[in-house]
Amino acid sequence: MENKLAKYGVKKPVSRPKIKPTKQLNLDTPEGQRLVYTEARVILAQHKKTFRRLASM
Repeated sequence: MENKLAKYGVKKPVSRPKIKPTKQLNLDTPEGQRLVYTEARVILAQHKKTFRRLASM
């Protein structure tokens, strides 16, 4: 197998174990709704100009 990472300075790649997700998100709970609300506020704040342009279309 060819070392694809050699161009980045990695001499020998290390195989890592696969990590299975353990946390389940339930968006019906108040905590889940709060999570959606805060993430939406962050996205709206970061992309204010984009949403303003979309609203005027």
